[in-house]
Amino acid sequence: MRYFATYLIYIAVIARAIGWNQETAPIPLTIWILLSIFGVILFSEHALTRRFPLYPRLYTLIQSALAISMFYRAPTLDFLGMLLLPLCFQAVQFFGPRLGFIWIGGLIVALSGMVFFGLEWQAGLTTIITGSGTGFLMGSFAYLIMRTEQRRQDNTRMFGDLQEAYRTLKKSAAQAEELAAAAERHRLVRELHDSLTQTLFSMNLAVQSAQLSIDEDPHQTEEHLLRLQALTHSAAGEVQALLARNPQKSPARGGLVSAIQQLAEERFSKDGLQVSIEATGRRDLPDSVADNLYRIAQEALNNISRHAGVRQALVRLCLENPVASLEIIDHGCGFTQADPAHGFGLAGMAERAREIGWMIKIESRPGQGTQVHVEERIA
Repeated sequence: MRYFATYLIYIAVIARAIGWNQETAPIPLTIWILLSIFGVILFSEHALTRRFPLYPRLYTLIQSALAISMFYRAPTLDFLGMLLLPLCFQAVQFFGPRLGFIWIGGLIVALSGMVFFGLEWQAGLTTIITGSGTGFLMGSFAYLIMRTEQRRQDNTRMFGDLQEAYRTLKKSAAQAEELAAAAERHRLVRELHDSLTQTLFSMNLAVQSAQLSIDEDPHQTEEHLLRLQALTHSAAGEVQALLARNPQKSPARGGLVSAIQQLAEERFSKDGLQVSIEATGRRDLPDSVADNLYRIAQEALNNISRHAGVRQALVRLCLENPVASLEIIDHGCGFTQADPAHGFGLAGMAERAREIGWMIKIESRPGQGTQVHVEERIA
């Protein structure tokens, strides 16, 4: 658009020169030559600037010299002042507003000398005032276009940044969804391990007991089958609770001590594990803390029932201030930390302790039993 405007102004000057030449007086040949050179340089500027970035400085100097030469050679040709318009526009465009307006001021100062080269002072003053006004007007127009172009580029860049931020946010949202799904799967696996694994283990024991008593005591077999049926209903209830849309009720909603006592009764009824409970102190724990401590005790008792080879266990629950603690002890066969049979369960207990900000310590040696100690962190 800016090139079209400068070309249009030059064409208007040529048209006016032709009309002047026919209607008023012949225009000197020198002026026609200078106008031609001015036009050739004008129309070639864009192409040369793309190849030589420093060319606009040389271009502006040459065109200014040509224009000033024409003004001084033919001061009465008032239409030559129109050549200032593209020059003033391009000066600001090429050099920026500060240096561009200085260049325009220099052109105006150069034009003021025409008063001494054939123009009357009234005509010269009019030419200077008109040239100054139009020159600074074109410079201001060029500056406005530059600002508009800069704002357009800034908006384009900001739009690109917004698009990139949107893509990043969309990607982060997808990753968050994947993490949430993975966390939910992990929660389900952990809950299934904590609650359902021991029930399935007890069901397996009931089946084995029923098989052994078929020939020896059929009445005992019926009892084992009834126990197996009860365990099956229990397992089905646990799975439904885990997969239900409504949140699962807190296992320690009646208090941690009573929940562990009920857990001990369930252990005895399912697999004959006798759990002794020692509880001291009275202190209300947050639901999340009580639930995780319950699950830790549940997993520890599950491990004793399945791996320890004993039928006795001790649970110590201390609810004194300032430090509360939970301890599960057995005197069974023990294990090494590298034993894969305890890997997921131990990791689950440690994870639950981290979730509530408690410390957990598991000590076990082959033949010397196991001790799980969970203790509240003091801030």
